[in-house]
Amino acid sequence: MRNVLMTICLMLCHIAIARPVPSFTFHESGQNVFFYTSQDMQNVRVAVYPYVEEGNAGILGVYVIGAMGDALSIRLGEEYLYCQKGVLAVNSRNYDNSLMTLYEQPDYGSAPTGTSSKQQTLKIYDCFEGWLFVKGVDDIGTEIIGWLPQEMQCPNPWTTCT
Repeated sequence: MRNVLMTICLMLCHIAIARPVPSFTFHESGQNVFFYTSQDMQNVRVAVYPYVEEGNAGILGVYVIGAMGDALSIRLGEEYLYCQKGVLAVNSRNYDNSLMTLYEQPDYGSAPTGTSSKQQTLKIYDCFEGWLFVKGVDDIGTEIIGWLPQEMQCPNPWTTCT
């Protein structure tokens, strides 16, 4: 019981200080995305189906709070839920083929881990103070992983965020 209370307290503290970042569900290969009531991802609360005619995107307005183990902590409406890492995404905002840089840490002073001039959908694996830890590809198709600053994030797969 004490461990459960400690986990709840840590989660509430994390939620209280976190800056939620908007995203959308990403349905690779047309698969459903599930949101769960607990971090162990055992009890499904919401099943999100892809909009087949719209590609791999699903619903908007899913706010990423942070990562906890294998799960992302999220807010959907007024509910705090969990989902598997990599099922939420944002688009990069380098629409004019400008350079998108991913960083080693959520800080402009940290080393770049990769760059790309390709506008793309980036899967989300963590969140910290508005930055997202994502996976994408560079200009020659090699996977790049790192922290994406907030001004390079677009949480809408159907429009540009300019």
